[in-house]
Amino acid sequence: MIRLAAYAKLNLSLSILGLRQDGFHELESIVQTIDLADTITIEFIARTLVVENNLAIPQDDDLVWRAANLVLADKKTKGVRIVVEKNIPVGAGLGGGSSDAAAVLWALDRFIAPSMPKQHLVELARELGSDVPLFLTGGLMTISGRGEKISAFSEKRPELFILLVPPIHCATSAVYAQFDQSVRGRRRRSTPAILGQNELEQAALEIYPDLNPYREAIASVEADFSGLSGSGASYFGAFKNPAAAKIAYEKLTRSCSEASVHLCSATESGYHLEEGC
Repeated sequence: MIRLAAYAKLNLSLSILGLRQDGFHELESIVQTIDLADTITIEFIARTLVVENNLAIPQDDDLVWRAANLVLADKKTKGVRIVVEKNIPVGAGLGGGSSDAAAVLWALDRFIAPSMPKQHLVELARELGSDVPLFLTGGLMTISGRGEKISAFSEKRPELFILLVPPIHCATSAVYAQFDQSVRGRRRRSTPAILGQNELEQAALEIYPDLNPYREAIASVEADFSGLSGSGASYFGAFKNPAAAKIAYEKLTRSCSEASVHLCSATESGYHLEEGC
């Protein structure tokens, strides 16, 4: 049996540069993976692919099923049972589905010989989605293009991160559409990127005004910097002072009881092998 932790990510900054010819948005983002994680268990069984989770989505829309199917088809084999325990909130801008897919790609490639060339694994990740390749790298990185161009840093962020996840699910496609319609012509891009600045935030607030109290709540804890992750709905605050982070965590836990609040550390990779060799 193999067990992995598949980590969430934060967009510490996010700039939208325009529309590409392929219909995707050109972006630049500073991204950090954090230790809020889904747990993935993999067992090798006889001649079938089984994926179990608590997501009510069609099989063809399940990134874990698609990732496993790509690797198994490439290696011309079947026979895997995958169980995903979801701890990363869905629709929160934290990349949980993409992280799960990347972890499954890596694990099946490692444990089913022969191993693929690294670039081929990256190409499979790109086929699954724009966010999937960054989790094959993880840690602190800058991403660009549609998200597939990755430049990793050797260090990790020194901060602790308070994560505030409202009971709101943001639809990524809707937020980008709102950005194109009402925000893009009014924005002023900052160069270089400013930590905590997310150019999708205004669009997210226009579609989901119920996010405003959570924006105000994260601002009230006076983090070193704070912002929205991805297309929402999660807000984060970064703290170099662990004592200040703990105070902020306790304050938000009391004042936002309907939300989930997490105290997280930066990770140096997108996944961690907990069991298996």
